[in-house]
Amino acid sequence: MSTPSTRPRSTSQFYLQSVIAFAVSSVGAGVGIVYLPVDLWMRAFLGMSVLFVITSTFTLAKCVRDRQEDAIAEELAQHYQQAPVWSGQPQ
Repeated sequence: MSTPSTRPRSTSQFYLQSVIAFAVSSVGAGVGIVYLPVDLWMRAFLGMSVLFVITSTFTLAKCVRDRQEDAIAEELAQHYQQAPVWSGQPQ
């Protein structure tokens, strides 16, 4: 019987790159909205839209991760379901 791998799925460099990319893009969008030559209410609307997109992205990423983990758990459950079970009696 094999045990599941506990190896991380991504490297620390990839994680750092993702965090930096998220920070740069969020700050860039925020600065762009602040200096946009439009009325305050338009900037507020764009700011709220960017925040909604960011939170929706986090939610979608969590849902995709959960579905992948569920698929892996289902595969493992089917594997263990097909494995013979020792009944305690010698053959």
